[in-house]
Amino acid sequence: MAYTAEEYRQWILQQTNPFYEISEPNGNTIQLAADCGTAEIVFHELDIIELMIKNKKDDSYSFYLHFQLQEREHAQSLFREMQTTLLKLKGKQKLKILLSCTGGLTTNYFAMELNKAAETLKIDYEFSAVAYNLLYEQGFAYDVILLAPQIHYLYEKVSSIFRKTLVLKIPAAVFAQYNTGELINFVKDEYEAYRKKGVHDQKNVNPEKPFDNDLRILTLAFINHRDMFRIAYRIYDHGKKTLDKEIIKETFVIRDIEDLLDYITARHKKIDAISIAVPGVTYHGFLNHPELGFLNHPLGQSLSEKYGKPVVLVNDVNAVAQAYRVMHENCDNMVFYFQPLGLAIGGAGIIIDGKLRRGYKHAAGEVGPVAKVFIQDADKKIFTPGGALEIVTKNLLVFIMTVAPEKIIVFSTLTPNMDELRATLGMYVSEDYIPELIHVDELKEYMLPGAMIHCLEVIKSDPDWIRENTVIECD
Repeated sequence: MAYTAEEYRQWILQQTNPFYEISEPNGNTIQLAADCGTAEIVFHELDIIELMIKNKKDDSYSFYLHFQLQEREHAQSLFREMQTTLLKLKGKQKLKILLSCTGGLTTNYFAMELNKAAETLKIDYEFSAVAYNLLYEQGFAYDVILLAPQIHYLYEKVSSIFRKTLVLKIPAAVFAQYNTGELINFVKDEYEAYRKKGVHDQKNVNPEKPFDNDLRILTLAFINHRDMFRIAYRIYDHGKKTLDKEIIKETFVIRDIEDLLDYITARHKKIDAISIAVPGVTYHGFLNHPELGFLNHPLGQSLSEKYGKPVVLVNDVNAVAQAYRVMHENCDNMVFYFQPLGLAIGGAGIIIDGKLRRGYKHAAGEVGPVAKVFIQDADKKIFTPGGALEIVTKNLLVFIMTVAPEKIIVFSTLTPNMDELRATLGMYVSEDYIPELIHVDELKEYMLPGAMIHCLEVIKSDPDWIRENTVIECD
C-alpha cells in the first residue's frame, strides 16, 4: 500500500524535539521553529513535498528540496536529514569574525578579549585570529575579516580575493587600545550596512541571448560550494527560462538527482530532453568522478531509461566554455580555465574554431597531473595566492604553447588579478604569445545555458536523436 501524504504529515508531527517548536500554521504546512532558524514542510498537489530551512542569521537557505512522495523510508530519511541540518545550525548562528595580522599574536589576544565582551553583552559574535600567511586557507569559513593596522596595505588584495565576505580595516586607535566595545559596534554597523546593500557578484556575465529552438530542455548543474552541495536546475522553453531554482543539502547521493527529476517531471510534462553539467569526465553517457562516487557510472543511460527522455551529460567546465563563447563576442578560439578553491587540480574547456574540443575519451583539458609533476608541494601551495598563481600560470602555459587561444577566461578565487597573472606568464613566454586574459566570478550563469547549448549541439549532430530516445554525445 502506498505511503500517503497524510501518514507522512502525522509522522512528522510526532517528531518533537526540545530544540524546536512544531506547529501547523495552515493545513498544508508544518513548521519547526528554532532560535537559529525555521524549517518548513509544505504539502503540494501530486504528492509533492517541499522541505526547507531558512537561516535566521542572514535569511539564507541552509536546506531546500522538493521530492515526490513514494516510499516511506526515503521520505522519512529526507525529513531526518533536514532535522539534523536544523539542529546543526545552532552552532553556526554566531557571526564568525576573523582577525588577521602579520604573526597573529596581537590579534589572538584581541580576539580573546572580544569574545569575553560579546559574551557579557550577549551578542552572537565569535572572534578568532590567524596569521596573514594562513588567512587564505582559513578565511573562507568566516562572515567578516578584520585586518590589523600593520597589514592595512593588503586590504585591496584581500578584498579582491574574499569577494563574498565583508573585509574591514580595524581602526588604528581601536586596535592600539584593544577597545572591544568600539570594535564590536564598528563591526555591527558595517555588517548591517553590508547586508542591506547585498552582494552583487555578476560582473562579466552578459544577459542571456535568446537561444531559439523548438525544444523544452531541462538543465541541471552540480555546484559544490564550501560545506553545502547544490544542484541548480532550469527549464529552457524554446530557449527562454521558465523555471530557475536549486536544491541545497549538506550531502549528496544519486537518489537526490532522481528526487529532483521526479518532482520536475511530475509538474512539467512536456520536457523533450535533459542535459546535466557535472564535474568529472563524461563519455557517451558515462561519468567518472571518484570523489562523488561515480566510477565509469552509466548515469545518462540509467536516467534516460527511468524517465523515458534523452539525457546528455557534459563536463561542467566544458558547459561553461560553450556558454561563454555564445554569450560573448570573438570567442571562437578560447580556453575557459577553472581552478577549484583549495584543490591543486585544475581543468579547462577548449574552444577551437567555434567548436568544443574534448579529445580522446573526452579528457581534453584535464590538466591535473601538471601540478603534481611540475610543482613541488602543490597541494599546500594552492592555499596561498602566491602558490595558486604558480599553479594557474604553469597550467595556462600548457594551453598557450599547444592550443594557442586568442582568449583565456579564468575562474580562480585566489588569482583575480589578470595583470599579475600576465606578468608571471611573461617570465616563461614572450608577451606576443600571451592571449587576452579575462577573470570571471560566476559559474552557474554559464553552466546552465552551457548545458542547453551542448544538448542542442548533440541534436544538431543527429536529428533523429530525440525520436530514438537514445543517449549519445557529439564528438
